[in-house]
Amino acid sequence: MISDELDLRHLEAPEPMLRALDAADRLAPGEAVVIVAPRLPRPLLMELAHLGYDAEPEAPRADGSVRVLIRRPGDAEAAA
Repeated sequence: MISDELDLRHLEAPEPMLRALDAADRLAPGEAVVIVAPRLPRPLLMELAHLGYDAEPEAPRADGSVRVLIRRPGDAEAAA
C-alpha cells in the first residue's frame, strides 16, 4: 500500500535525500511511499538498497524529474 507521495523537486540538497530517508524509515513492513526527485537520485537509491528497502525509479519525465517508489519489505520478505 502506498502511504504518500512527496514532491522533493523544490528542495536544495541534501534535503531531498534526508526527507526521502525519513519517509522510508517511517514505513511499516509492506508499505510504500513515492517521491518525486528533480533527477535520478543515485545516492539515495544506493543508500536505500544498503538499508534493505526496495526502490523502483520510473523513466525520467520530460523535465528530467523522476518518480521513485520506495517500499519497505514485509516481514516474510525480510526473513527470506
